[in-house]
Parts: sequence; C-alpha cells; structure tokens
Amino acid sequence: MKIKNGFLPFFLLILFSCELEKTIDLELPDQERKLVAEAYLERDKELRVLLMETDSYFDTLRFPFLNDAEVILSSPEANDTLRQESFLDIQNLKFFNYVSGHSSNKDGIYKLKINSAGRILEGNTRFLPKPILDTIEIQYNTASDSTARFLFWIKDFAGESNFYRIIMNEDSLTGNNVLEFTFTDNGNDGKLFPIGTSYRFDKNKNYILRLFHIEQQYYLYLRAMSAADRSNGNPFAQPSTIQSPMKGDGYGIFTTLNYLEKTLRP
Repeated sequence: MKIKNGFLPFFLLILFSCELEKTIDLELPDQERKLVAEAYLERDKELRVLLMETDSYFDTLRFPFLNDAEVILSSPEANDTLRQESFLDIQNLKFFNYVSGHSSNKDGIYKLKINSAGRILEGNTRFLPKPILDTIEIQYNTASDSTARFLFWIKDFAGESNFYRIIMNEDSLTGNNVLEFTFTDNGNDGKLFPIGTSYRFDKNKNYILRLFHIEQQYYLYLRAMSAADRSNGNPFAQPSTIQSPMKGDGYGIFTTLNYLEKTLRP
C-alpha cells in the first residue's frame, strides 16, 4: 500500500497515541475524620448545635451528621447536656441536630465541649452588648429616582477593638439576601462612624436589616470561610485555610449572636 508523504505523520500520530493511555492504581492514605461543629448562642434562647464529621474527597456520598456524641454547655448558670434532636431553622436556613434544655441570658464565659468516641472539640464565647445604630440616612440616586442607598451611623464601644456584621434581606428574613459583609471599627474607638451602601435598593420594597456586634473569633472565621468559598474550584486562587475558633479534634465555631433588627423602606 502506498501512503502519501503528507498523510504519513498523521497516521503515525494516531498509531502511537493508542499506546499513551494507561490505567494507574493510586493508593491514597486513609483520611482521619475530624469533628465539625457550628453553634450559635442567643439571649433567652436554647443553644442549638450542628455536629458533623469530615469525609475524604473521594468517599461515597453520605450524610455526615453525628447523632451519638456528648455535647455539654457550661454556663455561668449551670451545666447542660444537650439532647439529640433534629431541627430546621427556616428563618436562618440552617439545620441543627442538638439542642439544649434551657435558655441562656447571663453575662460571663460559656464553654462548649463535644465528645464523640474520644474525639474532643471545645470552644468558648461570651455575650457582647448589642450594637448601637445611631442614625440611618437614605440617599436617592439623582440619575434614577427608583434607587436609593443607606448610610448607617454606628456608635462604637470605647476601650477595645470591635467587629461588626451587616445582613439585609428583601421583604423578610427568609427573603433574598441583598447585602452581607463584615467590618471593624477601623480605629474609630468609641466614635460615631458611617458605613454606606451603593445605590441598589428599590424604593418600592421593604428590607430587613440586622446589624451584629460580633467577636473577633467569629469575624476571622467568616473571612476565612469567604476566602475558602472564593478559592474553591479556582486553580488561580491562593489556597485558603479555615481559622477554627474551636480547638481539638476538628473545626468549628461557637459564638454568640448580638444584634439589632430594623425594617427599612427607602
């Protein structure tokens, strides 16, 4: 058989490429499963905790909830062993699988200790004063009367660094999340300082504002989670490490929620 010179390289390329594929068995080390906890404490409410454990990336899909752990809350009032109970928080779109039997409202240090088959995870938190929202200004876009922005004047607490978080939802707490960010007092110790938004709010809609006064540990945790979310699946992003305020055989956050809530209409 005669083969034209122009066809010969292409023919050889196909021939040799057939030998380039090879199945390789890769032995991956077993990954130790770590505890993962999420717990938020509010005044005059029961503590609810989400407890899970990590899975290897290549493990089969399963529900990683842990329902047989010992979860103990130590408070200025008493010690409370949480009971296992599944609970879906519709308002905050969160799921929990442990709940305390008593509400908490006293100042002081609260400690959470989780024990699952000898694996220990612990964290501390305390109630902070509610943030002080002195004034809310509404400014309208001169180019379009249909949109507005908000300017929040916050009175900072003197004598320490303070950390804040703003969440805004459209129409209700379960409505579209239209604004969410964290910030610090940025050197405005004890002063009145402004935080503003862009012109993005419809004059014909209601917005639910929640302004949080948060612990530094929660501020750093939220920023680390946000960085991890941005880098996930992005080969050009810097790897992100989750900063876990809870210590021991796993990761997690145990913090208080100290906030005020207002309904706004531009």
